[in-house]
Amino acid sequence: MQLLGVDELETLLWVLDYDFNWQFHYEYKVPRFVPPGAKMHVTWWFDNSADNLANPDPTVEARYGLRSVDEMMNARYYFTKAELQGIVVGDAIPESVLAQARGQEQFY
Repeated sequence: MQLLGVDELETLLWVLDYDFNWQFHYEYKVPRFVPPGAKMHVTWWFDNSADNLANPDPTVEARYGLRSVDEMMNARYYFTKAELQGIVVGDAIPESVLAQARGQEQFY
């Protein structure tokens, strides 16, 4: 993930020992906050070499596709709006200020 105004990238998922027989989704135990303006990048590598013991035939070119003999990587991101937690540090925000923010759609 790349945050707005920050040059560095943050790796959100790295699957070191991928197992073809375990194709599932990955989900954080604690959801990550993605601020407005952040960019999500996906990069993957196909190891179709003879060094890959799980490759049944290194002489056959494998391309992306939907068959189990194809490379099938895909990425899906699921987002939801952040929810108000009701946590206040310091003095509580006056109700009049909250009402004004709600009226201007700055508060969910």
